Amino acid sequence: MSQRIYPITMPKWGIEMQEGTITAWNAATGQTIAKGDALLDVETEKIVNSVEAPVSGTLRRIIADVGGTETVGALIAVVADVEVADAEIDSFIVNFKPADTSFEPDGASASTPAATPAAASSVQSAPATADAPAGGEVEQRVSPIARRLAEKLGVDVSRIKGTGTHGRVSKEDVETYAASLPGGAAVPAPASSAAAAAPTREKMTSMRATIARRLLESKQSIPHYRLSIDVELSALLALRAKLNAAGGAKVSVNDLLVRATALALVRHPVVNSQLQGDEIVRYAQADICVAVATENGLITPIVRAAETKSPAQIAAEVADLAERARSGKLARDEISGGTFTLSNLGMFGVDRFDGIINPPQVAILAVGAGTDRVIARKGQAVVAKVATLTLSCDHRVVDGAAGAQFLATLRELIEQPQSL
Repeated sequence: MSQRIYPITMPKWGIEMQEGTITAWNAATGQTIAKGDALLDVETEKIVNSVEAPVSGTLRRIIADVGGTETVGALIAVVADVEVADAEIDSFIVNFKPADTSFEPDGASASTPAATPAAASSVQSAPATADAPAGGEVEQRVSPIARRLAEKLGVDVSRIKGTGTHGRVSKEDVETYAASLPGGAAVPAPASSAAAAAPTREKMTSMRATIARRLLESKQSIPHYRLSIDVELSALLALRAKLNAAGGAKVSVNDLLVRATALALVRHPVVNSQLQGDEIVRYAQADICVAVATENGLITPIVRAAETKSPAQIAAEVADLAERARSGKLARDEISGGTFTLSNLGMFGVDRFDGIINPPQVAILAVGAGTDRVIARKGQAVVAKVATLTLSCDHRVVDGAAGAQFLATLRELIEQPQSL
């Protein structure tokens, strides 16, 4: 290590990232770590990334607790040689000046924020913060998650003795104190049924906050319009049954729709585009984002070059992506750079809906449920399985005729699926 004390800061992944939430520390204070070790996990945007240790040494301080949300560049831990005195580390923390930084998960090199020159060996008074007010008065140190838990339980945090570094009160300290109260109940009995039914509050996760920001941006800045068609699914369902009878990966209707959509996109590249500034970028390859619902929000992993893959290959890839999306194990390049999005709520019984475009893409396809409907066929009323597809388009790029032509091609591929 080129220096005796090394700061660990909240990394910056991507130009839009402003903060991250710590979901796990994989090392404890006092533990020896090696460069490249998975030091902690950070949730940002739609995935959880592992932050690797940039240096070898001893993890001397953990400043930001699990559950805490910190801005990019904020000091979250300190690695130092074992012979470095605690007072010197205290001084380093007090005088640290946050700066933009990035520890890329793929191992790319990253800049490191510079701290101010080392102060004297004695610990200087910290500026006014949530943990140390101005005026020289020592305030109790309380982690953000512990403070929130104390408020929720109705516990006076000033009565709790912290067991962390320098007496810092942790979540565990609050829980222990609450359990020690008479009857083990930290929350007074509600005075009325109305109090018992009080709503719960929780801060948005980084993922949910990013979804909210991007959807608001999309609705405010993109002139959406929608085109809807009904498609008959009988032939597609027959093809699915034939493919599944042959063995291998089980193919769903959604997998076949991804394949059909990919073939339609390469024939209509204006729909398979991105609007980047004042440039329209048309792609020859259909990289389709497939919407996956998770406990924390909607994630859209990408099936790359879907037009080149068989339904069985798409089925296996979508199943793998969906599983890792729900467990938060997707890599950044697996959710970035798609050219088109397909969202299917038919499996939830939704007949039809409108999708919101995911910028810089210029269109999204919303797929409703296949339901039995009475249709006219050769002058006769018959019952067939029919689904409604709705294409939301960015009118700045995709004109109505272009969107209609894309849907006509897609309907032909679905109702005559031999080419799939």
